[in-house]
Amino acid sequence: MKQSDFTILVAEDDLSLLNVYEKSLSAEGYRLILVKSCERALAELYEEEASLFIADLKLLEMTGFEMLPLLMKNHPKLPVIVVTGTYDGEMKDLHEKGFKDVKAFFRKPVKMEVLKKKIREVLKIED
Repeated sequence: MKQSDFTILVAEDDLSLLNVYEKSLSAEGYRLILVKSCERALAELYEEEASLFIADLKLLEMTGFEMLPLLMKNHPKLPVIVVTGTYDGEMKDLHEKGFKDVKAFFRKPVKMEVLKKKIREVLKIED
């Protein structure tokens, strides 16, 4: 499979960072759904299937901690990568809280090459 076979949903309320995701990941060939809120992310998942969800844990109306249980209940097989600047815990803490589908945890800022490598790993895309 190649990148164009995958749709990535990105929830990020920082517009400049959302633009970075758009430029970098679309250049790789991924189809993207870009949203600024948890509510919009959940709504988009009812309209279109995603292969991967990249989420900030602190968004405007709802935190990722409020959204992830809803996401995992309704989309239990959807892998999640967390990229956040506000959470001081570790990925093991997320797993202990029941967020088992979190495949990676990065603190902002994360280098796009590191994130792209993890995306390929999670989606099982060979270089």
